[in-house]
Amino acid sequence: MRDKREDRALFSIQINGISGEENHFTFDIDRQLFDQFPEEEIKDAKASVEVVLYKRPNVTELEISIKGFVSLMCDRCLSEFDYEFDLAESAILKQATKNQDNEINIIIFEPEKGEIELDQYFYDMIMTALPIQRVHKNEDECDQEMIKRIEDNKKKGGDIDPRWNDLKDLI
Repeated sequence: MRDKREDRALFSIQINGISGEENHFTFDIDRQLFDQFPEEEIKDAKASVEVVLYKRPNVTELEISIKGFVSLMCDRCLSEFDYEFDLAESAILKQATKNQDNEINIIIFEPEKGEIELDQYFYDMIMTALPIQRVHKNEDECDQEMIKRIEDNKKKGGDIDPRWNDLKDLI
């Protein structure tokens, strides 16, 4: 959910007055999109978005493609890396005050506003495309000093604080 401090959407399309069956829009995404959401995983971002709006008599459809990268922290070595993505989705534009059916791929258009806000939709597309385990593609790209520290700590083992020993019995 977008932070309510910011009432103005970064990415919107003025829908009233659009003529023609096919309309093209482009946007550039950066860190500013992710600053609107309580999100700390994304360190930086740069992406380009192309939206094609097909206006037909009974339905308005959007084809959305996003290509770019976000900077994430590697789960293996804790250094930053760029995760590249190339996403494409279709969505239907629906006139309503809210999405009562909680349907996916439905973008709500409030007729009195005269525009569709795409911030949440772009954010959701990117966040759901991120992998569960966020690591460099190749382990050789990881911070080798950190990898060495992890390996050294595994070898040391050491004595466990007796207060924690009882936890072993719980498993």
